Amino acid sequence: MSVVVILLGLGCGMLLAAVSFGLWGGFQGVWALARGAHIAAWGAAGVLVVGALLGWGSGLPALESLIGVVDTGALGGPVLSLILMAALAVPLKMNVPRKVLWSCALLYVPAWALALTALVRIVTPGAAIPSRDWVTPVRFSLAVCGGLGARALGQSLRRMVTGASYVAWPGELTYGLTTLLFGAVTLVNLWQRGRVWSSADSVLQGGIVGAWLAWSADWLAPRRYRRLVALLTIAASLLLILTAVKPA
Repeated sequence: MSVVVILLGLGCGMLLAAVSFGLWGGFQGVWALARGAHIAAWGAAGVLVVGALLGWGSGLPALESLIGVVDTGALGGPVLSLILMAALAVPLKMNVPRKVLWSCALLYVPAWALALTALVRIVTPGAAIPSRDWVTPVRFSLAVCGGLGARALGQSLRRMVTGASYVAWPGELTYGLTTLLFGAVTLVNLWQRGRVWSSADSVLQGGIVGAWLAWSADWLAPRRYRRLVALLTIAASLLLILTAVKPA
C-alpha cells in the first residue's frame, strides 16, 4: 500500500474526529473538546501536507529517485489536487464564540470532504490520470487556490448557519491568487499563440475564467449582506475546487 494512501487515510480519520469532537464539545458546552478538535485538525493538516508533498514530488523527474516509496500508480491526477486542497483547507486558528461553539465543526467539513473524496477515488480509481501528466505549474497553482477557497468555504458555511462574523483573509487571498493565475495564463497565451482565448486545454482555461468571474462577483458584493456574501463565497469556492480537479 502506498505511503500516500496511508497518510491520506490517517488524515481523513483525524478530520472526522475533529468534526465529531467539535459537534460534541459544542452541544455539551465543553471547551476542551472543541480545543481538542482543533488540535486533531492541525494534526491532520500536517499529515496531509506530507502526503501532498510526496504525491506531487513523485510526479517530478528530479525527485523520483528520492521518493521511491510512493506508488504513483494508485494516484490519479485529481487525487493529488484533492490531497493538497484538503491540507490547505484546515483553518489556522479557531475563533468561535462560546454560544455557538458547535459551529467550529463546520470549519473542518470542507477539508474532511476533500480528503474523503480523495480516499474514495484511490479505492475506486477508475480511469486515473497519470500523476506525471498532471503535475504542472498551473495545476499546482489551481490546487493551492482551491485549498484556500475551501478554507473560505468553511468560514462561509459557519456564517450561513449562525450569522456570525468570519475571517475574511482566506477569501481575499484566494481571489488575489486566482486573479494572478488568470493573468499569468492570459499572458502566456498572448506570448505563445498571440491570442487570449487560444489554448489546447480549453476545459482548464474555461474553468479558470469561470472561477475568476465567480470570485469577482463575490468580491464586488456589498459586505453588509452577510449571508449573500457567504453564499457567493460558497459558490465561488465550489467552482474553483471543481476546476482544480477537472480533467482537461
